[in-house]
Amino acid sequence: MARKASVLLTTEGTYPYHSGGVSTWCDSLIKGLDWVDFTILPIMMNPYISVKYEFPPNVVKVLNVPLWGTEEPAEYILDIPFSHVYRAKKRTTASIISSIFLPLLRQMVRLIYVSDSNGQANGGAASQPLGEVIYEMYRYFQEFDYNDTFKSQLVWEAFVEEALDEISRRDNQPTPAIFDLTEALRWLYRFMIPLNADPPKVDVTHSTAAAFCGIPCVVSKLRDGTPFLLTEHGVYIREQYLSVSRMKPSFYAKEFLLNLIVAISRMNYHFADQISPVCNYNKRWEMAHGVPEEKIKVIHNGVDMRLFTPREIHRTRATIVVSAARIDPLKDVETLIRAAHHVKREDPEVEFKVYGSVTDQEYYDRCVELRNELGLEGTVSFLGHSDVPWEIYNQGDIVALTSISEAFPYTVIEAMACGRPVVASDVGGVSEALEGCGLLVRPKQPEAFASSLLSLLRDRDTRSEMGQEARDKVLNNFTLERFIQEYGDSYLQLKGTGASA
Repeated sequence: MARKASVLLTTEGTYPYHSGGVSTWCDSLIKGLDWVDFTILPIMMNPYISVKYEFPPNVVKVLNVPLWGTEEPAEYILDIPFSHVYRAKKRTTASIISSIFLPLLRQMVRLIYVSDSNGQANGGAASQPLGEVIYEMYRYFQEFDYNDTFKSQLVWEAFVEEALDEISRRDNQPTPAIFDLTEALRWLYRFMIPLNADPPKVDVTHSTAAAFCGIPCVVSKLRDGTPFLLTEHGVYIREQYLSVSRMKPSFYAKEFLLNLIVAISRMNYHFADQISPVCNYNKRWEMAHGVPEEKIKVIHNGVDMRLFTPREIHRTRATIVVSAARIDPLKDVETLIRAAHHVKREDPEVEFKVYGSVTDQEYYDRCVELRNELGLEGTVSFLGHSDVPWEIYNQGDIVALTSISEAFPYTVIEAMACGRPVVASDVGGVSEALEGCGLLVRPKQPEAFASSLLSLLRDRDTRSEMGQEARDKVLNNFTLERFIQEYGDSYLQLKGTGASA
C-alpha cells in the first residue's frame, strides 16, 4: 500500500524493548497503519537490552536513546563516526560553555521552579520559554559535546548557585547537602540526554507519554513546525508522584526531580497540537494542568476481536482466577494475594494464576514472601509473561486486577472480549470499560475484592451473563478497527496543518 504519511513515534521504557500495555498499543498502531512510515525513537534505561517485538516493513528506522550505561551518550544515539564526537569535544571549550550553555542552564533551572497563580510548580506560563530553552540546548549539542559540557566545573558551579538562590527565597527549608545537589544535577544530565538525538523531518511526531520522550517532538515542532500528537496512557505526573514518593533521596532531591517532571509534562501539553488520552479520566487531569478542552480527543484502546474471543481451555481446577499484570507496586499484587487468602477460606480448591513480567525484583520478593506466610504456595502461582494473553484469560472463571493506578488497561478490555467477567480496582478509566458489565472495588481493599470474587465464583449464571455483556460492550466501543481508524484520521488531519503541508 502506498505510504501517505511519515511519523516519528517516541516511547519511554516501553516499546520495543519491554512488554506491557503501552507496547501492545504501539505494536497494534504500527501494524494497523501500514500506510504510515514510522521512525521509532525509544528512550531506554541502558543500551544492552533486547528487542521484544518484530518490526513490520513500515518501521523505517529506530533511533535508540539510552539514558544510563553510557560514558559518551552521543556515540550510542547519533549514527556518526567517533571522529565527529572527537571534533565536538575539541570545540567544547570553557569559553563556549560559559558564553552559550550556562545562560541556557540557568534559565532552565529557574523555569523548573516557576510557580503559577495557584502555587503549583511550573505554571503554564513557563512552558513556552522552557521549550525554547530546550530547543536552544538541542542546537548547542548538535555542535558541542554533551558529556564534556554537563560534567564541566562551570556547569556544576552555575547549577549550585541557581539552586541555592532558589532555596534562599523559601522559608524554613534547609540548605541541601553536596550529595543532594550532585544527585539533582545527575538527574538533569541523564534526563536531558534525548537532546543528543537529531529527530528526522516527518509529517507528524507522536509521543506516547507527556514525559522526556516528548522532548524530540518539541524540538521538531520548533525546528520544522511539525505537528505534535501526544497520547497519555497513564497520567505521567500522577504516576511519577507515586513512584518518587517511594524513593530514598532527600526532600530536596525529590522535590527537584518532581518539579522537573511536572515542568516537562506541562511543556508536552503546551506544545502538543492534539492530546489523545486513552480515557476520560486522564482528560480531567490534563485540564487541571492547563490543557484547553478543545485540544483533547479521547481515543480508547482497541482489541483484536479475532484473537480475543471466548474459547474452551483445558482446566486444572474447579475455580480459577486469572490476573495479568506486571509485578510492580502500582499493580498492588499484595492485595490480590491477601484477597486470595480470604477466598480460599470459602473455596479451598480455588487457584490464582498471576501472569506478568517482574519489573521490581524487591517487590516480587515481598509478594512471594507474603504468599508463603499466608500458606498459599499451592494456591497463588507466578507464571511470568505470556505471549498468548487470549489463552490465559480463557483459563479463568474470572479476571482480577488490583492496581492502585491505571489508565485504560488492556487487561480489562481483553478479558472482556474473551467473555470473562472482571473484578477490578475502581481507578483511572477502568470504570469506563467495566461499568454495567463488571465489578469495581476500591483499591487496597482485599476483603472487598474477595467478597466480589466469591459472589461470582458462586454464581455461574451471573458469570456467564456478565461475560457476554462485557464482550458486547467491547464489540460496540473498543475494537482495534475503531482505534486504528481514529489514529489514522488524526495523522492525516495533523499532517494537513504542518509547515510543509
